[in-house]
Amino acid sequence: MASSTLASRALGWQLKKLRERAGLSKFAVARAAETSSQTYGRLEDGQKHNTTTLVMNAICDKLKVSNEERQKLLELADEVRRDRKSEGGWWRPALGNLRNNFEYFLQLEESAKKITHLHLNLVPGLLQTLDYRRQLAWAEFPQSPSDELETLVDLVRQRQERLLDPDFEFEAFVSEVVLRRPIGGPGVMEDQLRHLAEVVDLPSVNLRIVPDNARNPLGFITGTFSYMTFPILPNTKLTPPPVVYVENYVGALYLERQVEIDKYRDTIPVLRQVALDTDATRNLILATIREYSSS
Repeated sequence: MASSTLASRALGWQLKKLRERAGLSKFAVARAAETSSQTYGRLEDGQKHNTTTLVMNAICDKLKVSNEERQKLLELADEVRRDRKSEGGWWRPALGNLRNNFEYFLQLEESAKKITHLHLNLVPGLLQTLDYRRQLAWAEFPQSPSDELETLVDLVRQRQERLLDPDFEFEAFVSEVVLRRPIGGPGVMEDQLRHLAEVVDLPSVNLRIVPDNARNPLGFITGTFSYMTFPILPNTKLTPPPVVYVENYVGALYLERQVEIDKYRDTIPVLRQVALDTDATRNLILATIREYSSS
């Protein structure tokens, strides 16, 4: 199994983005760091865990990063070293800048091959309309400037471009109660459900409703989560292990230990057994739209 951790993946993603911005090859950066292209490739793949501060500074010099970017890379490299001694879970508080605190999840979402998502309370972000997301942003951050909230709203639109990728699969299980929870009122919900009725036919989307009378309540016990799997890494040809993302009001937990991953993985077949099939899901969505239309 690949030995990447979430911290090492985050470092690799940042290095790849900055290297491509600088228009440099891996060989050029490796030469500046006095290492081999293979070793630097492992660093971008998230497979190297003992990169020294001296090497990171040499890489930063070659990439001509800003002071803020340098500090971020050095902190990540330090976290990679510490992460190897931890139990494999990352807790990220959701305080401070609204966009930056979601960055790790966005990196995972962008690179994932498949995401299996269960949401018990809301429409998943990848399937939300902008008006629906706007209502959630206003409720969660009532004191934030409107332009900052609109950045969050626009982020949904950007993320949904992922659904157009033919190599990406989004399997979503949504609790039936979500369809009848009037976020923003009947008009917003009617538009949201019409959107769901459309995206259910996208090749990359497998949307299924978990009915209130589901015979196995395991999904309601586990709570909302995202189970992410990833493609083979380009440099080392290894497959990164899955990551489970669990979010709550004040932060997010990224799970990587095998025993934790297995618990969530074993929940997915149960969800598939109790959820409505695609046709029944579409029919329930359309019936609920009629309810909102007549209200």
